[in-house]
This record gives sequence, C-alpha cells and structure tokens, in this order.
Amino acid sequence: MARKRRTDRWQIPPYWLDRLTANGTPCRLTSDSTILEAVECALAFTILEQAYLQHARIPLITHQTWRSLNTESWSDAIRAGVERWLEFAKGEADIDGPEMAWFLWDDDGIDMLTKSFAADIYEDVQRLPYPVEKADVFRVLVVKWFGGIYADVDATPLKHPFGWVLDSDITPWTDASSSTEMTLHMPSSHETALPGNATSTYEALLASADLPSRSKPSVHAIFGIEADNPPEPDPTYWRMGYSHPVQVTNWALAMAPHHAVADQFLNTLIEDIRQNSGNLLAIDPLDITGPPALTRAIQAVAHRENPSLSWDSLSANGDPIGGRGKIVAGDALVLPITGFNPGRGWFQNMGSKSIEHPNARLWHAAAGSWRKMDLKVQVGKLCRSTLGFCRGWRKIPG
Repeated sequence: MARKRRTDRWQIPPYWLDRLTANGTPCRLTSDSTILEAVECALAFTILEQAYLQHARIPLITHQTWRSLNTESWSDAIRAGVERWLEFAKGEADIDGPEMAWFLWDDDGIDMLTKSFAADIYEDVQRLPYPVEKADVFRVLVVKWFGGIYADVDATPLKHPFGWVLDSDITPWTDASSSTEMTLHMPSSHETALPGNATSTYEALLASADLPSRSKPSVHAIFGIEADNPPEPDPTYWRMGYSHPVQVTNWALAMAPHHAVADQFLNTLIEDIRQNSGNLLAIDPLDITGPPALTRAIQAVAHRENPSLSWDSLSANGDPIGGRGKIVAGDALVLPITGFNPGRGWFQNMGSKSIEHPNARLWHAAAGSWRKMDLKVQVGKLCRSTLGFCRGWRKIPG
C-alpha cells in the first residue's frame, strides 16, 4: 500500500461476486459504482452464503472511515492497521479465517449513506458541530444498516474476526449481585420489520435473510470494554477521564443489521440533539456520541431484557486469567478489557493483559485526528488525576 497514492474504496472477494451471478443476482461493479452499491453486493453474499462470524449472525464485512483515501497522508499506525484488515479481506496465506469484504468510507460515502438510509435524521446529524461526532454516528449507522465490524483505521486486528466469538463466550454466566443466570437467547423484543426509508434493493435483501432461530440462538452484537474500574463511590474511573466505571469502547464494534443497541443509540442521540439544539457546542462530544453514549445504549437494551442485571458485574478487573466474554441483552457479547484494549502496560492497567493473550482480538493505537493539543483539556486531565477536581471539564478539544 505504501507505493500507492490512493487506496481502493473496497475489497470484495471476487468469488463472492461470481457466486451471486451464479445465483441469478449479479452485482456488476465498475469504477463508477458507488460504495453503497458495493456494500449491498457484499451484504447479499453474506445473506446467501451465511458468511458470518462463528457463533454469530454478524456479516464478514469490515467498515472503516478516514478523511482521505490518499495513503501518502496516512500515519504509520493507520497504514499498518488498514494493511492488516486488507490481508484478512484477501485471505493471505498466514491468516486463519475466510476472506472478508472491506470498505473504506470517505465523507462523500458517509453523506450518501445517511441521505439514502437515514433521511429522517439527516438534518439532525448535520447539526452536530464536531467532525468526531459525525464519525461516531457513522460507525453505528453503517452497522445498523449493513452489519459487520466497524474499526478505527488505527485499530489493528490481532485475530481473524471469524474467531472473535469463543465457545466460552456463549456459555451461561451468573450475575453475582442478583444470582441471575445470563444466557444466549433471542431477545424477547426482537424485531424483523423492514425499515421505512431503505432502497428497494436493500428491502429485498433483508427480506431474503434467514431469520434468527430461537432453537439455536447466536451472537448479534460484539462490544469491548475500554475501562474497567471499581464501582461508585470509588472515584477512580472519573479521575481517569471515564464516564462509567465499566465503559465500552467505540473504536471497534460489531453488529448484525438492525440490532436494538443501534436503534437505542440513534433514538437517544436524536432526542438529545433536538432538546439541546441551541447548546450543542457546549456538550462534550464523548458524552453525546462517544463511548459513554454507546455504553448507555447497551445498558438500556440489556436492562430491558434483564432488569436485574448489574452492569458492574461485567468487570474482570482483578481476575488473574483476564476474565471472559459475557452475554447481555440476550444476544450481545461484551468482551473483557483485553478483547479490544490489550497491552496497556502497568500504569492504569485496569486488568488489561498483553496483546498475546488469548482474549486479545484487536489493538488500538489511539492515533485519532481529534487528539490535538488543547490546553484546557490537558489542565482538566491533570486536575482530575492529581487533585480529584474538574470532573465536569470536557475531555476532548472543542
């Protein structure tokens, strides 16, 4: 990739398209095809061949986004991460897993996606004042409509996603605070209704999809813990800059199309935008679209399915073997911190194991474009961590 000035917008295994043609549903992609046309082809194949992660109904599709397709402008961390995803997509010799589809969405593609599939909230999303907020919304929108994995471009996969759901992840576990057994099952609130503003091609695709089975349930969403701290009233979590003692990340996530968590996230977001229309600049982007917002969406869906669930029971901090994945909301898998946040070192470790640990699926280089120097943000960070004040100060630049 280093020799190329511009990377391709997508990578779809050629045999996927051949198989669709043989099935009577050809996808003829050219250099003039849009990324929406391409991703519909990929989704069609995954539905036809049930090309999902093991133990899951999550399509073998990866979505990423960056402001430029010009690879010469990319950092080494971004280039390394994207190259590894492409190796997975192409089924390189050292990869233990099937080929995948891969998509790199630029701003034009994201705008097209939102206008075509979420026209009813397009104007609301455009009112968000910060680019990072729109990027946060995109990652949920794209997996809501097409399913698959979203990963930041500086997030490098350590294992093929096909094997991200382990046998042990889908075994029952007990919430010690309520003595309630949590099991993998189809949620009672499962919906299969078609969306109202999708394209006719998309509607036909979704209508042809195999419906989830109550007799053999499977994982429909994967999230990873980024912060694992003692519960309230212990102040450790907020002094480290987190909004919840146990908080999930959004630098990587995976869903089957139309998962309840995506709907919960978007519905809450639109309500927040409309209620704070004159004050959006003052809201910390993390709180309205970032990991805290995603965490709250998962909590809401999980508590609807299992009202007795204690969210803090997902913690694995202090577990010498690194914990295990746990099912919440019937079909959502929450990985321990080592899943998507391994290799943190000894300082503020929170139970994170090395990148060689069996739980480690993906490593994040934290090279996002929003990480620019901001004096007030840095002062607030120092004030929280050393003095225990400044809890409400914003955590990323405005």
